[in-house]
This record gives sequence, structure tokens and C-alpha cells, in this order.
Amino acid sequence: MEKIKRGEESIWNLPNALTGLRIFLAPVIVLLLLKENRFKNRLAALAVGAAALTDFLDGHLARKHGQETRLGEFMDPLADKVIISASFVILAVRKRVPGWAPGIIIGREAAITLFRIYAGARGASVPASIWGKLKMNSQLFALVLSILDDDGTSHEDIKKAALVLTVILTLYSGLDYLIKAGKYLDTSEES
Repeated sequence: MEKIKRGEESIWNLPNALTGLRIFLAPVIVLLLLKENRFKNRLAALAVGAAALTDFLDGHLARKHGQETRLGEFMDPLADKVIISASFVILAVRKRVPGWAPGIIIGREAAITLFRIYAGARGASVPASIWGKLKMNSQLFALVLSILDDDGTSHEDIKKAALVLTVILTLYSGLDYLIKAGKYLDTSEES
């Protein structure tokens, strides 16, 4: 990916607006999840689905129209992390998911965000990997299943399997970024 030159980017574009909308959805989702209410749970699941759709659209539009910005590159994954982390914490408090799951997810997200900030300060860009994208999709799937919790045994089994897969992909994708850290940082030193 071509590096973005400072001073040549406009942060006022549709992809960044969609990312901003996703950040706005995070507290809405949390408020909907605070109390046990089937209707509010369904609204929260729809809001997560809308957030996933804007996540796809903002990246697609930014690449298609050449509107990639440093702000968007930083805020896009941050918006995802805020929605996923806050929602899983609320679900853990409500005993919908085990408390260790959000701990692992948030720990990985914090570590990789700090790495991206460090790499960015050194002039390097750390693009999303295929493992990071798979991790994000698995987190969204497990999150929606946990929000739409019901008493059925098959739903509970699918939810548990999705949560285990999410934790595995979360850990593996974080490890993948750390293994490739030297590659990202070496590239910044050559520039």
C-alpha cells in the first residue's frame, strides 16, 4: 500500500464518516445490553450488524475512491475494538460469556493497538492481516450469538464453539502481528 503523505489527505470523507458512525454505535449497543430485555437484545444485535456493514463499506469506499487517511487507518480498527470490547464486557457482567473471554480479547486488542501506535510513530503502517480479519468476523459472530442468547441447548453449544474459535483466532492473529513486527518496523527504517 502506498504511504499516505501528510498534508495531502482530507479527513472529511464518507469512509471516515462511516467509521465515526461505528464509534457512535458503541455506546448505543452498550445501553441496549445493560438490562435483560429480549427486544433490546435484538436491537443491539441489529446495531452490531449495522456496525459490521459500515466496517466493510468504509474500507471498500476508501480504497475505491482513494480516500485512505491516517485518521481512518487508525480509527477504523479502534472503532471495531471499542464495540467488541465494550459489548463483551457487558455480556460478561450479565454472565452471558465467561469473564476470561473479554480479558483475552481486550488484552490482545490493547497490545496490537499499542504496537500499531509505536509502528506509526516510526513511520510504518501495519495493515490488517487475513488473520486479523478472520478474528474480527469470528468476534462479531460470537458477539451476536451471545447477545441473542436463548435457552436452547444447540444455541448454547454453537455459542460456546464460536467463543472458543474467537479466542483462538484472537490469540493467533495477535501472535501473527508480533511475529511480523520486525518486517513492519524494518520497512519504516528503509523509508
